[in-house]
Amino acid sequence: MGQREADSDGIEIREAESGDGDGIRDVALESLHASYGDILDEDVIETATENWYADEMMEAELEEEGMLYLVAVAGDEVVGFSQNLLAEGDATILWLHVDPDNRDKNVGTTLLNQTLATLSERGVERIAAEVLTENEAGCTFYEANGFEKAGERERDIGDETHVENLYVHEGRAKLETREFEGRSLYVNWAESRRGSHAPFYEAYTDEEGEDLYGWFCSNCQSFDIAMDSMERLECNDCGNQKKPTRWDASYL
Repeated sequence: MGQREADSDGIEIREAESGDGDGIRDVALESLHASYGDILDEDVIETATENWYADEMMEAELEEEGMLYLVAVAGDEVVGFSQNLLAEGDATILWLHVDPDNRDKNVGTTLLNQTLATLSERGVERIAAEVLTENEAGCTFYEANGFEKAGERERDIGDETHVENLYVHEGRAKLETREFEGRSLYVNWAESRRGSHAPFYEAYTDEEGEDLYGWFCSNCQSFDIAMDSMERLECNDCGNQKKPTRWDASYL
């Protein structure tokens, strides 16, 4: 597929744009094959991807009120995305896909964290996710990230009937409490800076998010971040470095 690897180029998570359609479609196809290749027929996966992520469908959904796509980008290529449907305080994560070559690089967890924070910022209080029971890795992923199983239902897919787990999450607070050296710090998942391995997030000493402590490295879960006079960041534990964004003054 020619996807870039997230640990070499770093990832940026942002809202999807019209030019991301091909990347989203490629990631969806590879991810579905990896997660459901032993469960669903290849023709079912191919047809579903072609129909769900056709150019005209993507263009319409990116403009649709209540539909939110977030993409994880390495270099200039999409390596993951979440597709979310919002409706009056509730949201459903329809899909969260990560390119199989990047699944061991914390891309999925980082993408989910930012998805939860973005949905909470938009007033969502209850978030649902759906995973076929045969996709054990997918079920474990949501359970490990604070989702609770709320029920099951049957899905007719192709010529077969499958059981789907329904998970719910009561929403992520904008600030998440983390313990560091005997004190509580509060990570703001809604404010990030692009890193060479994974994003950095603002960290505060207070629950109101007014007293900035420093930064949190989502690559290794460390608060030991060095910042120079030009506000360039580097994690002292894993070497993750802040990468420049468009017109970033510290890199001009």
